[in-house]
Amino acid sequence: DAWLPGSGGDTGPRIAVSQELPFSGKRRLMRDVLNREVELTRHATGAAALGITYAVRKAIADLLLARETLDIIADQRRATSDIEELSRSRYSAGLTGQVDVLRAQAELARLDQMRQHEEGLVDSAIAELNRLRAAPAGSSVELRVRLRDLVGRVIEVPAVESLLERAHGDSPEVRAAVTMVERGGLAVDLARRNLKPDFVLSSAYAFRGSLPDRWTVEVGVILPAYRKNKQRLAIDEAEAELRQVRAEHDAAGLRARAAGGSAPARFQGAGLEARTIEREVLLIGGLAVESALAGFRSGQTPFISVLEAHNALYSDRRQHAELLFHILWHSALLDAFGMERQTS
Repeated sequence: DAWLPGSGGDTGPRIAVSQELPFSGKRRLMRDVLNREVELTRHATGAAALGITYAVRKAIADLLLARETLDIIADQRRATSDIEELSRSRYSAGLTGQVDVLRAQAELARLDQMRQHEEGLVDSAIAELNRLRAAPAGSSVELRVRLRDLVGRVIEVPAVESLLERAHGDSPEVRAAVTMVERGGLAVDLARRNLKPDFVLSSAYAFRGSLPDRWTVEVGVILPAYRKNKQRLAIDEAEAELRQVRAEHDAAGLRARAAGGSAPARFQGAGLEARTIEREVLLIGGLAVESALAGFRSGQTPFISVLEAHNALYSDRRQHAELLFHILWHSALLDAFGMERQTS
């Protein structure tokens, strides 16, 4: 009897097991609320993956634009060097003033500054890509495509209706808002069910020494004693949260509709502008440069006209490269449901 507690012969251990039994429907509602929270986690994961994909495509477009601009600057510097050489020869022959030589040299210096700026943008885009793909700092990024590969390609713009339908069905933000509304409705139902009592079922075994062992079964009721305060306030809070998530759902739908409606227009506009520059502006600009150079050699055209035609042509080429960049960028935006996404 040494293991028996107490000093009496009729004392012994007691073992009891109890189980709380919520009112009918409470456990189902709690399970449904937790399932909606799991769905919210999935939507957040989908939004993060979509954001990373968008950021990678945007960084690639930035890198392609910077490299294309560097190529344009290199072409412009070679052409400007030829013009500077021509103006120097004419100055040596007494056919033009020294100011023309100085203007050409100043233009070369300005192009060197532009090149340094674009090289910094290349390094910045590579650093962003290395961050997004978790590559070591300083890793090189080799791309098999160039921005100029888009020249002449047909750009297909999706219909606004199909984009809006896809955004409302697949956008993580819209789907998360729908799930939040469902969760809010379930939370209100659960808060109202908490006005109902819960039950407790317990069973116990007692060893009593020389006395007969005792088995007991008990059924208890947990009453919502503060139903006019605690439970009612919980219902009011759940209803307020439901109104909030419904408003957020409407706002998410409006944002998706606004983004989905404007992204195709910007995408189409960039494509049309790029085609116009390719087929008309660059062609006329090239002819203007050739005409100005021919006139300058013959002494009929002033040097400033040559410089203006030359700068206008390469300015148009840089603008054309930016429009090709916008095509890539807006394509990424369309796949991201028209929303710019940030990654931490």
